[in-house]
Amino acid sequence: MIDVDVRNATKQYGKVLAVDDVSFQVHKGEFLTLLGPSGCGKTTTLRLIAGLDTLTSGEVFIREEDVSYAPPYARDVSLMFQNYALFPHKNVLDNIAFGLKYRERGIGKDERIQRVQGALELVRLPGIEKRYPRQLSGGQQQRVALARALVIKPTVLLLDEPFSNLDLKLREEMRVELKQIQEQVEITFIFVTHDQEEALMLSDRVAVMEEGKIIQLDTPRAVYEKPLSRFVAEFIGQSNFLHGKVVRSDPSGAEFKTESGLLLLVPDDPLLPTGSSGVLQIRSERVHIYRDKPQTVTGNTLSGKIERAIYLGNSIQYFIRLRGDDLIMTIHPAKGEIPLERGTDVWVAFDPEDSRLMRGT
Repeated sequence: MIDVDVRNATKQYGKVLAVDDVSFQVHKGEFLTLLGPSGCGKTTTLRLIAGLDTLTSGEVFIREEDVSYAPPYARDVSLMFQNYALFPHKNVLDNIAFGLKYRERGIGKDERIQRVQGALELVRLPGIEKRYPRQLSGGQQQRVALARALVIKPTVLLLDEPFSNLDLKLREEMRVELKQIQEQVEITFIFVTHDQEEALMLSDRVAVMEEGKIIQLDTPRAVYEKPLSRFVAEFIGQSNFLHGKVVRSDPSGAEFKTESGLLLLVPDDPLLPTGSSGVLQIRSERVHIYRDKPQTVTGNTLSGKIERAIYLGNSIQYFIRLRGDDLIMTIHPAKGEIPLERGTDVWVAFDPEDSRLMRGT
C-alpha cells in the first residue's frame, strides 16, 4: 500500500522554481529522508505534502486519495516544525492535546488525557503534563513536539530538521530514539535534513535533492556506495576526485590516467570506453597509508608526502600530496598512535574496486 505518492510536483515563486517536476512514492511504515543543501527544495516539498504550500502543477496522493488542493487538516498528516512551535501559554498537556481537540472532536476529556499520557510515555517524558515550555530543556521541548505530532495518529508524519536546535550529543541520542519510535508506531515518516549522517542512519531510503530536483533516490548504502553523480558523491561522505582519461578498457578492468600523469587501475565502466574523459572518485576512508612501500598490497600503490594532519579524536585526517594530485584520507588510529608530521614521506594504496569512474570533467 502506498501512503504518499507525489507526481510531477512543481512549485514556482515568481520566476524561481523551488521544486521542479519532483515525483516519488513512500510506502506504509517507511522512513524516507529528503537530503540536500539549503535551498534545494526539501522543505518546500514537505510543505506541499502538508498542504501549507500550493502546487503550481502536479499531484499529491495520500492513501491513494488525491489531496493536491485539500486543506492541511483534511490530509491526515502531522508536521513537526524545526522550531517546535509549542504554545508558550499552554502547559504540556494542552500543547499535546491541541490537535485532538480540533481534529477529533468526538474525543472526551478523559480519553484526551489518556492519549496524551500515552504519547508522553512513548517519548520517555511521563508525568510532565503540568509543566510549561519555558520549564523544559531543548531536548524535552523537542520530545513534546514529537508527542504532539504523534498523538493524533497520522498516516504520515513530516519532520522538518527537528534536531537542528539540539547540541551534538543530544542529537545523537534523539536519532536513535526517533528510529525506535518510528518502528514502534509503524507510521510513515518523511524527514528533512541537510545532515548526511542523520540521513544514512535513520532512513530506509534517501532522496538526494539539488536545485529543486531529486537527483538520486535509493537505499542509504546504494546512495553512499554508488552515487549517480558527482554532486551526490560530494554531498554524502568525503571523497577524492581525480580528473583524467580512460586509456584502456576491457571486461577485466580499466586504466585511468590522471591529468598529472598517474596511471591507476580502476573498474571497467561500459559507459566510459577507451579515450573517454572522466572523474575518478575514491572515498577518503578507502585509502590506506604506509611508512614504507608495501610489498604485499595489490592494486594502486603511490608515493607521496604529508601536507597536513588533522587529529579528530577517533580519527586522523591526512592531506597527502602525490605527483600533481592531492588525496584526503581518514584513518582510525590505534591507541596512543601519534599523527605523522607534515613533510613525512609515505606510501598510499587503494583497491581498484574502491574507486568509481564518473562521466564529466
